[in-house]
Amino acid sequence: MLVFVLAGCSTKLSSSPFLDDLTIAIKDTPNSGDTTAHEYKMEIKDSAGNLVDVDHVRIHLSMSMHGMNHKMKEQMERSRLGEYRTKVYLPMNGDWKAIVSLKKDNHERKISLRL
Repeated sequence: MLVFVLAGCSTKLSSSPFLDDLTIAIKDTPNSGDTTAHEYKMEIKDSAGNLVDVDHVRIHLSMSMHGMNHKMKEQMERSRLGEYRTKVYLPMNGDWKAIVSLKKDNHERKISLRL
């Protein structure tokens, strides 16, 4: 019994048919007074176009520039069914890459995109 419990603790998260079926749409709303402040709103939908919730949404932001390695990680908060938001302060404007991590039960899916 002890071996079974230890094996269960080391299980690597993988995607699932539920997560694989989801699409995301993300919108960046820059703050007009402070160009480093950005609010990201994301909608998650299933294949039928219905908004759906997941357990956990995190966004990892990175920008590669010679001599600099800008990275940020933010938890997105649920604002309503299928909608998640976060506000971040980017150290500089430019070409940012995002990896969105969706978690549901013991499964995780990562989606890469440019902002």
